[in-house]
This record gives sequence, structure tokens and C-alpha cells, in this order.
Amino acid sequence: MEKWLVKVRERLAKGQYGSESAVREAIILPVLQELGWDIFDPEHVHRECPLGSRRVDYALSASPPRRDVFIEVKAVGLSGGADRQLFEYAFHEGIPLAILTDGQEWNFFLPGEQGNYDERRVQKLNILEREPSEAANLFDRYLSFSNIRSGEALENAKTDYRSVSRRQTAARKIPDAWLALLSEPDSLLLDLNHRKAESLCG
Repeated sequence: MEKWLVKVRERLAKGQYGSESAVREAIILPVLQELGWDIFDPEHVHRECPLGSRRVDYALSASPPRRDVFIEVKAVGLSGGADRQLFEYAFHEGIPLAILTDGQEWNFFLPGEQGNYDERRVQKLNILEREPSEAANLFDRYLSFSNIRSGEALENAKTDYRSVSRRQTAARKIPDAWLALLSEPDSLLLDLNHRKAESLCG
């Protein structure tokens, strides 16, 4: 898969995927095939899957008829704002893993978890910014047929979601902790700060 990703990176950099259909046919389907999906079997890779009056671009089923993953595809650079549409599809259908991509940027979501759209994103993969080996590992981690079928992909996503959630909580709480320390100074902290400042200033 790494060699294929190198070629795709070159073509993306040259702007050779000019439409949504080009992204679907020349990026999404080859990625799925590289990851072990039988892209010609509609029971496993259902294209333009109907959801009432709407459709999702791809519904993946490792063990039909259960659906495991929804993939919504946009043209390169045009995926902004499409997360809401994807979440509505996935949430109402009870789909555990949802992916929004424009071929270059891949966003992996757990629709059933807590938080806003960004907080439920477990991974953002831009294949122009990541090394091909790292991108290939992430694709395998979340989207390979074998990992989806065994449930490992979902467990990987949940583990990463918890990690992201902890980092976001820490980022929100650390400023409050510093403010509390500064407003109610602890003598030991003041002493350590004084010594450090003294050593730095000579």
C-alpha cells in the first residue's frame, strides 16, 4: 500500500483528482481494495447505499447484512461541513464507525460517542502530510477488512477516542489549574519558583 500511496500523493499534489467521482474511483476504491475489501461484492462494499430518501457513498459490511462503516466522499478540498450530514446518517442507522474524506484528508469518527463532531473524531489523516508508512498503518488500524471483521478496528478507534478525550480535557483544565495555583500560592511552589528564578538570574 505504501507504494500506491506515494503515487497518490504525487497526483494529489498536481491536482489530478478534479471531481468527487474521480476521488471515489481513483482513491477510495483502490484504498479499500488494498485493505482487503472485495470492491466488486455489493454485500461487502455497497455503493450509493440508500438511507430512506438519502444515500451514503459507501456502506461497508464485513459480515453482511450488518453494516460496519459509512464513508462519505467529497471532492478534494470540499469536505468542510459535510460531517453533520454523515453523523445524521451514521447515528440514525447505528453505524459505529464513520469516515468523511475528500481523498486527501480522512476523518475517522465514532458517531455514538460523546461530544461535538471534533470531539468524536479519533483520527485526522492528511496523506500529503503523513509519511506513506504511517498513513498505511492508520488505514490498516481503522479500515482493513480483517480488523473490521474481528472488531479490532472499532476497539482501536475507541482506545484512540479515549486518548484524544483525555488530552482535550487536560488542555481545558490545565489553565484553570495554573490560575488556581497563582491565585492561592503554595509556599513550596513559591519556594521552588524563587530558587529556579535565582539560579537562572545568578
